[in-house]
Amino acid sequence: MSCQNNLKQIGLAIHLFHDQYRALPPSRSYDHYTSWAFLILPNLEQENLFDGWDPQLKYYYQPDVARLTSIENYMCPSRRGGKHISTTGDDIYSAYETSGHVPGVLGDYACSAGHGPAGVWNWTNSNGAFIIGSGVTDPPTVPAWDFAPPGAKLIQWRSRTAFKNLTDGTSNTILVGEKHVRPSRFGISPEDGALYNGDHPGNFSRCGGPGYPIARFPTDTYRNNFGSSHPGICNFVLGDGSTRAVSIQISTDTLGRLTNRADGKVVPPY
Repeated sequence: MSCQNNLKQIGLAIHLFHDQYRALPPSRSYDHYTSWAFLILPNLEQENLFDGWDPQLKYYYQPDVARLTSIENYMCPSRRGGKHISTTGDDIYSAYETSGHVPGVLGDYACSAGHGPAGVWNWTNSNGAFIIGSGVTDPPTVPAWDFAPPGAKLIQWRSRTAFKNLTDGTSNTILVGEKHVRPSRFGISPEDGALYNGDHPGNFSRCGGPGYPIARFPTDTYRNNFGSSHPGICNFVLGDGSTRAVSIQISTDTLGRLTNRADGKVVPPY
């Protein structure tokens, strides 16, 4: 019940964000910057923490308070409680800009990036409700690198999706769910790194559908998939704000219909 309440509050915060911006939060504002989980903090009554973050700077240059303050709504009490910080892997994958591990708070929930072949996970052509935002940086992004150059500022960004894009219906589209993390990988990016780090999709997003089943056990192979510490079920919040405890035995086809925002397929009872 506590986990579902967390998701209910997250869903409400997403709706408030949409009321303000007429758009859903992007999965991340831009590569290397920040994730949806930070962008909705003002709607979780965390304005002071949000104001301590410079949205023009990459995750790696944010102050400690902004990166390290734990949010109770982002932790499932069935998995872990208290404050947890990433231990390994939150660094910059670039020969031009290396700072070493930059720790950040963890979280047990991830946005839905949809599903599809390798290479489309959490990118501009992903089919989930939340995908990467469109941004302009200064200096401009270098196409050969596919991310903003060292020291670049994010001058502006915008989301690519809104409720109107969930054409299968808000009640048939997953927004956020519990993310599968193997206990041996707690705190390790990109499976369970800093929740606000927009560099690593594995920290803040998950896929669900063919090839991406809900994990049945905590030790299951990590496949960028959803999963929980609750026996037999995994909790989700849908586009209409409702929460659902979904059986871990749900077919991947049905799960894929729930994560794809616009496949035009009917979702069977589940």
